[in-house]
Amino acid sequence: MTVTRFGVKLEEETLIRKVRRIPTQGEVFVDVGDIVDAETVIACGIVRNPAAEEVKVYAALGVEPEQTERYMLKKEGDQVAQDEVIAISRFFFGWFTKTCRSPLDGFIEVFAKKAGRIIVRGNPIPVEVKAHVPGRIVKVIPGEGAVVETRGALVNGVFGVGGEAHGELVFVVAQPGEALTTEVMGEGHEGDIIVGGSVVTLDALRKAAEMGVNGIVTGSVDQKDLTDFLGQEIGLGLTGDEVGLTLITTEGFGVYPMRDETFSLLRSHEGEQASIDGTTQIRQRILRPEIVIPSQR
Repeated sequence: MTVTRFGVKLEEETLIRKVRRIPTQGEVFVDVGDIVDAETVIACGIVRNPAAEEVKVYAALGVEPEQTERYMLKKEGDQVAQDEVIAISRFFFGWFTKTCRSPLDGFIEVFAKKAGRIIVRGNPIPVEVKAHVPGRIVKVIPGEGAVVETRGALVNGVFGVGGEAHGELVFVVAQPGEALTTEVMGEGHEGDIIVGGSVVTLDALRKAAEMGVNGIVTGSVDQKDLTDFLGQEIGLGLTGDEVGLTLITTEGFGVYPMRDETFSLLRSHEGEQASIDGTTQIRQRILRPEIVIPSQR
């Protein structure tokens, strides 16, 4: 059965292909035909750190810009630690000193000698991508990643926050109209993906995060509660890794029960492993959060 409404899919059994790639050139660890699990590392690499700060060394030392070089303890390309002294000037036979310190861990990317300024950039960031779903490698993207193929159920949500996660589907309600509260949630759900019925409460979100729940799938969420939980407003652009806990709503904002067909499909896979992704993008291109439940192998 395939049900589509407002661009949201509900499929009991389908072929799923996931492109898994890093945002740079790196090393790929799989070959075509390999069988992978959700946690299998597909590829890894190094990306440029976006954190960088300009430092007016001459001002910190109290010297003319063109004199800065003679006082430098570090040169362009050198590694530095946060608060490490990178330049020092001494006056009156060493009785008075002024220092300039690094604002962050990283390296001196640029030293503009005439301007007496440097740019300290954070250390390169290692990145990796995992398979996310168990399956078979059907294509390798040289230096970037691979395509994983699997069969299983696929459910799109309307809105989500949080990134990729996986765990056992655990139901804490009996009906699609029941709210997901702290009372029905119970204890001992670390690493699980909890399925609720209608709205998830703010207290339940907080409790789930404290317990180490990997994800929540429910009908809806109050927008104010979600804002309070995240500590920031959520726009209609791209959502992703706002918080460690991934939340997917199948109906949207407000207080709405999960549709019967969605609840029934998920219920039929209770106790199975699922891979979820709360990433949502509405403005530039339609990207819905999704729940993938691979067929039992």
